[in-house]
Amino acid sequence: MDDHAIVAACAKGDSHALRSLHERHARAAYTFALRLLGNPADADDAVAEAFYEVWRSASKFANRSSVRTWILGIVRHKALDLLRARGARAEEAIDDVLTDTLVDPGPTPFEWLAEHQTWEMVDRCMQTLPVPQRESLHLFLLEGLPLQQIAQLQGVPDNTVATRIHHAKRKLKLCLTEALGLKKASPKADSVL
Repeated sequence: MDDHAIVAACAKGDSHALRSLHERHARAAYTFALRLLGNPADADDAVAEAFYEVWRSASKFANRSSVRTWILGIVRHKALDLLRARGARAEEAIDDVLTDTLVDPGPTPFEWLAEHQTWEMVDRCMQTLPVPQRESLHLFLLEGLPLQQIAQLQGVPDNTVATRIHHAKRKLKLCLTEALGLKKASPKADSVL
C-alpha cells in the first residue's frame, strides 16, 4: 500500500495504518528533529507529538506534497514549538556571506573526515548553525528534498532556502576547518558540500 492510501486509512481510524506510517517515516522524522533540536529527548518528544498530530489530522491531508514532506512539516512545527518553549530563538536572521577565499592544496575537511571517520565533528558543527540553516541543509543533503519542497515545508521562497543552504555550507566548512586544525580550506571543499 502506498503512503497516500495509508494516510487515508489513518483518517478512517485504522491504527495499523498509523503504525505503518511510523515504521516508514519515524527514522527520518527523528533524524530531522534531532538535527533541529540537538537533544535526543526533545527529538523523541517532537516525533511523538508529530505522529499524534498525523493521527489527528490525517483527514486533512490534501495530497499537495509527499506524505514524508507532510510528516516532516509536522515534525518541524513540533520542534519549533519545543524550541520556543525552552526559550531558544527558533528563527534567526541569515548571517552575512563569509567572503574569505581560502586556498590550500592540502586535504579538504571532508577528505580528512573520511580518512579518520569522525562524523561526530560534523554533527557538532551542524549544531552551531542557526536553526533555519541547519534545517534547510538537513532536508536538502540528508533527506534529498528539492528546494521547492523545502520552501513549501518552511513557508519561505525558494531563493531563501537556496541562500540558507549556501550560508550553511560555508559555515559548516569553516567550522570543520577550524575543528580539524587546518589553517585554510581548499576551494574544492565547496564542490563537496
